[in-house]
Amino acid sequence: MRIHAIVLAGGDGSRFGTDMPKQFLRLAGEAILLRSVRAVAAAGIDRLIIVAHPKWMRETAQLMAGAGLAVPTTVVAGGATRNESTRNGLRSLDADDDDIVLVHDAVRPLVPREVIVRSIEPVLSGRADATDTVIPSADTLVIVEGEDVIEIPDRSRYRRGQTPQVFRKRILAQAYEAAARAGDLGATDDCSLVLRYVPRARVVAVAGDEINLKITTAVDLVLADRMIQMRTLSPAHAAPLSHSLADARILVVGGTNGIGKAIAEELQRAGARTEADGASRGLDVRDYSLVEARVRAAAARLGGLDHVVCTVGVLRIGAVADTSPAELAEVIDVNLTGTLNVARAAFPHLRSTHGSLTLFASSSFTRGRPNYVAYSASKSAVVNMAQGLAEEWSDEGVRVNAVSPERTDTPMRRRAFPRESTDGLLSMKEVATATLQLLQSDLTGQVLDVRRHDALGSHSTIDAEATEPVEGARR
Repeated sequence: MRIHAIVLAGGDGSRFGTDMPKQFLRLAGEAILLRSVRAVAAAGIDRLIIVAHPKWMRETAQLMAGAGLAVPTTVVAGGATRNESTRNGLRSLDADDDDIVLVHDAVRPLVPREVIVRSIEPVLSGRADATDTVIPSADTLVIVEGEDVIEIPDRSRYRRGQTPQVFRKRILAQAYEAAARAGDLGATDDCSLVLRYVPRARVVAVAGDEINLKITTAVDLVLADRMIQMRTLSPAHAAPLSHSLADARILVVGGTNGIGKAIAEELQRAGARTEADGASRGLDVRDYSLVEARVRAAAARLGGLDHVVCTVGVLRIGAVADTSPAELAEVIDVNLTGTLNVARAAFPHLRSTHGSLTLFASSSFTRGRPNYVAYSASKSAVVNMAQGLAEEWSDEGVRVNAVSPERTDTPMRRRAFPRESTDGLLSMKEVATATLQLLQSDLTGQVLDVRRHDALGSHSTIDAEATEPVEGARR
């Protein structure tokens, strides 16, 4: 039983108001269509069919040719309607009746992998003939005729439809054959046709995700870009561990104190060959020449670098108007320029090993915070740095991610807040363990949010609370 995916990219951009179809517009540096295709391909698909607008076949084929996908991919021409495009994609499949067909909109580029997997499972297991991805409505639904309100239904029975929609191939083919005979190929989705023309088919609803928005207007594009910037992972939802740390050659810059030291210690326990450097050993990350020399020396001693972790940072509390220019500059210079210096110095070594760079942000990156404006700004910049470098270095095989821990029980924090209860704080080991999981994954361009959610140690994926910085402290 094979799983085929049809990605519908047949729009012409007329509703979006651009000369180019919106699926070719760039979202955080990458074409929307390419982001959607990568998301679908990562969910264990055996074959991909891209249904393109007939006038944009060449551009679509070129985009797919340069994507480096491991999944066999074919581009076919779409039709005048969405249903006709799906039918063209279905006709191009070399699929058995019991195979699975997934249909996804090319302009839903943020669909989480778990949503795709969740939509496939009921059909794969035989519990359903089709699935429809849906989310609840937070708004009251109102039925209107003209300007008159006719009814306000119970919204608990209603859901908002998304894609993917997934089908047993014979069920979808049967629906399209019947719909074509009836001249009824104007529906806005495929489950509608199955419900209408295969009445005995069982269609099951599966949970979608609010982040899986459809980019229809320019506002949607802005929202999607912001979602990418703010998207975080939790250790519980990170990717499978693909790399062993045994004998891995790793440099931890900032690894002589606090979280960095805890990471270095956990790496050694995992069997990694680890070097730690930092301010206590005379390293000033603001000095690029010094950083480059120290990174090069560490690489020479280890015989190369598979991973570099940078936890350096300086944190100061105080209103901007009451903080000296030199102190403000130090925060930016260490946290931002220093981290960038480490990244630049590490790049040639990581390029040769197809390794990874892990930077350290903070929960303060989500929005500016009073009394530590420079710190919040620098941590937001570190997240942007990680995401930008991930795309810039992707062709070189270098992965770049950021870790965003919330308040953590470090000696630095205990000195600053001696009366603070540690019950709600992360331990340094928890942060270190999550970081090691990230190193062992294939993820890139991600923010790993490490947060203590409850007594059981579960984690949420969004952290809106700030880490309180300690005046004059360094990691």
